[in-house]
Amino acid sequence: MHPTIMRSALLIFLTLAAAACGSLQTATTPVAPLDRDMPEIGQVPDGIPLDLIRHSELIVLATPRDLSAAVGSLSPGFQLGAKETWYHVRLAVDSVAKGRLGQAKSPDLGLLPAVYAPPEPFEHLKRNEIVVQYPAVTSIRSDWTAAPPPVVGERAVFIFRRCWNCITLAIQTGVGNYKANPLVASEWGSKLDPAEWTRVAALLTSLKRSHTR
Repeated sequence: MHPTIMRSALLIFLTLAAAACGSLQTATTPVAPLDRDMPEIGQVPDGIPLDLIRHSELIVLATPRDLSAAVGSLSPGFQLGAKETWYHVRLAVDSVAKGRLGQAKSPDLGLLPAVYAPPEPFEHLKRNEIVVQYPAVTSIRSDWTAAPPPVVGERAVFIFRRCWNCITLAIQTGVGNYKANPLVASEWGSKLDPAEWTRVAALLTSLKRSHTR
């Protein structure tokens, strides 16, 4: 074969190999948590947190301490195109307005048999620490686009709901598909400035009073 043709063939091969390697790396790299500021104080009108509070399971004033990508349990390890990575988030809770911390000590994996359950994402949780979930996505069409990112060290008011049967577990059990029930702050207004704690508590009280009338 002519040397020029050989060099051209080698160049094409190396180019394709590099592209394939880059695609493989992209497909196996978790989506990084988004960088988005929480709403300013008073920016979210009362109607939005009222609706969030009404459907919430847990409302806390807390600080994220650690994030762990749930690849292999809540997120597939290989994704092409639009990607979605779920994170386990360890929160240190200062105050609770609604719900019980005991219900959020580990991820809710639905009806997955214990034999297939992955290890706990965090060891030795303190009494005031819980584990919640956060979805990072690359598509603006995702149902989770508005989910506010937990920022390690940033104290905030979080309004969590239980999303029943929301995620098909990435674990291949060979027995069937199982769905997880993540505890997630999924909408704009479900993460607020700590100064909004009093307003959220007042809205919660008003809802309780309306239910007793």
